Formats: sequence, C-alpha cells, structure tokens
Amino acid sequence: MRSASKLNLSRAQKIGLESLMNNTTSKSEYRRVLAILQKSEGRSYEDIGHEHAVNIRSVQRWVAAFIHGGIEEVKIKKTPRGSKSRITDENKEIILSVLFNDPHIFGYLRNTWSLRSLARCLTDELDISISFKHLQRIIRDIGIRCKRPKLELLHGRDYEERKEKVKNYKHVASALKKRSDVSI
Repeated sequence: MRSASKLNLSRAQKIGLESLMNNTTSKSEYRRVLAILQKSEGRSYEDIGHEHAVNIRSVQRWVAAFIHGGIEEVKIKKTPRGSKSRITDENKEIILSVLFNDPHIFGYLRNTWSLRSLARCLTDELDISISFKHLQRIIRDIGIRCKRPKLELLHGRDYEERKEKVKNYKHVASALKKRSDVSI
C-alpha cells in the first residue's frame, strides 16, 4: 500500500488556517480547514473523508482549492439571496427628498408623512412602485426612525378649548386611520 503524501504548509499558512478555524462560525468552513490541516499532517484523503463523512473527492477539491488560491478559496462564498432591488440609489435620494418635504406639496392634508401615504405618493405621483414594507425597510436602513406623532398643546387663552378638541380627536383618530399606519 502506498503512503499518503504530505501537504507542505509554511508557518504563515498554518497560522492563517488555524486563525480561520478559530474565528469561523460556519461548520462547513471549519471542516474544510481541518481537512487541509490533517492533510498537512500526512493523513490520507480516504482517512480524512471517512472522518468527516464526506466523499474523498470533496477532500481533494478542498486541498486543491487551497493550493491554487490560498485561504480565500477555502472560505465559503456568500451569495446574495432574493431578487435584486428595483429601488436604485437615485430612487432612494428621491424618497429622502419627498420624505423631508411637507405632504401638503403633494396634495395630502396632513402635517407629517405616514409610511403608507408616502408609499402611495411615491407610487402614484412619482412612478416609483414601492410597498409599505419595502419603504419601511429602506427608511430603517438609511437610519431614520419612525414614530407616531404626539399631540401637544401650548398654554394660552384658549387652552381648555383646544384640550377638548385634542381629546375628541384622540377618541375618533383610531377610526380614521389603520392601526399599523406609522407616522414619520
């Protein structure tokens, strides 16, 4: 029987592999690095494959990838999931400019934007097809925080009269808009 060939690693390569092995959270990456280190100790492909419960050919591919491309070829490449966003950077700038403008400019009878009305405005007025949830994600990613508007009164001559109006508004407001409508 033929003895297994040993993979010669430099000290820097060995330290790099051990560092990757200690810092990775991926089981598969850890297994690949461990297999390469075991090959450098002189173990056979069959032995390593049997220990990791993978095909011998997989171990050979991992070692070959390391030899030809280094540590970067051993790492598992993360591919983006889902479809590519239809909202471009230019559209995001338009969204921001609309967001920071008064809703009255676009014909809405309110003082602040709600995400639903902003999404409706972008879709109807500016031909940027966007859903409420997508707009919510984009605004969160930009770093803008959404919260419900709070009604406040300033003390003055007609304080009691305005206080009564606010009380009545709060009583009827839930019927006027959906519960999940978040204002910015």
